Amino acid sequence: MPIPPDMELDADRSVVRRLWDVFRREPMLLVTCSYLFVSIVGLWDLYWFYRRFDIPILEFLQSSDYFVAGLRRPAYAGLLAWTLLVAALSIWPQRWRMRHPERAARLDRRWWFRAFFPRRGDWWAYFGLHPETTATLTALAVMAMMLFHQSDSRADAIRAGGGNAVQVVDTRGTVGGDWRMLGTSSAYVFLWDAVEQRALVLPIESIAGIRPLASTDAAAKPEAAQPASPAGDGAR
Repeated sequence: MPIPPDMELDADRSVVRRLWDVFRREPMLLVTCSYLFVSIVGLWDLYWFYRRFDIPILEFLQSSDYFVAGLRRPAYAGLLAWTLLVAALSIWPQRWRMRHPERAARLDRRWWFRAFFPRRGDWWAYFGLHPETTATLTALAVMAMMLFHQSDSRADAIRAGGGNAVQVVDTRGTVGGDWRMLGTSSAYVFLWDAVEQRALVLPIESIAGIRPLASTDAAAKPEAAQPASPAGDGAR
């Protein structure tokens, strides 16, 4: 007697599906693991971003910074939702096969069907793993590469003169330089000099103020530093 599709689905559960069943029974565990995941993603992004400026960011982070690293950018929560969505969509063909075995067997003779609806044992599609496990691992790998590319793009833009221009004032006066704000932690402020191409890490207690500069102010700043020409030059 053939096994009903629902019983077959229950018998062939992946690690991802079993873990999801635990989360459904314990919603607070899902919230905790989601928060932990977002924090790890935030630390990953911070590491690769500051690495482009030769700043060992992990040495400047306090214990509280590790818990809020993933809350600094809402994009991290979006990446978590994207990972879950892509993993769910990518296993839909396999679950359709299991619910409609007779129709799938008839369509298997067509190459386009096998390409979009691979079978459970197709190594080129799932590499010997359960489809749900393969989909989840692939989504995580793609997300890590996207974060790496985005961090590199942001760093390249700042090194090329972009980013948020600021004027920094410490306890001794204005800090000279064409500064770009890289970010902050609970104890430090991270800056980048777009002219001299050097990084600066200042303790928060030594900073008297940080004034954001508009693009026009940042462009006029180097001109203001040039010495004024003699008054007689304009009369010639």
